[in-house]
Amino acid sequence: MFAEQDYGPEQVALRYKEYTRSGSSAGFVKAYHDILVAGASAYGTIFRHLAAAKPSPCLVHCTAGKDRTGVLVALLFLLAGAPTDEIAKEYGLTDLGLAELKPLFAERLMKNPAIGGNAEGVQNMISSKEENMRDTITMIENDFGGPEDYMRQYCRMSDEEIGRMRRNLRDGALIEMR
Repeated sequence: MFAEQDYGPEQVALRYKEYTRSGSSAGFVKAYHDILVAGASAYGTIFRHLAAAKPSPCLVHCTAGKDRTGVLVALLFLLAGAPTDEIAKEYGLTDLGLAELKPLFAERLMKNPAIGGNAEGVQNMISSKEENMRDTITMIENDFGGPEDYMRQYCRMSDEEIGRMRRNLRDGALIEMR
């Protein structure tokens, strides 16, 4: 997705110091906006695969699975018609899934000089709070016109492709959660 940039947790800390500010989803929303813009080509490739008449299975994963993957899955759920609260709740479950890895992530991030020893901020950064996703969905609606407009304008998808992907999602042909 960020072929010309390192977008691992340490680099995210440098670029989005707001991530570490507790009590606000602004840093996450900014980061996720940037992901949507920079990742449009990569997302478009995935979406076109999922829009095929009979898409083959695919696996989507990432370092922590909450940022780039979280935004991707949110777009898919929005397209399928899932309610915002359910999407946010699913995103929030990432905290449970990453529980064992969080100490490792925190330790690595605390070594980064950009963090400045901000342990509370690091905990915020590696969290997956429901309000972060709710605010991101609001941003997707406000800044991109919703998932369909994002897919049309940024991923260069046709209405036919978007409709086929929506049908695939709603028919259960695409998503198996593990």
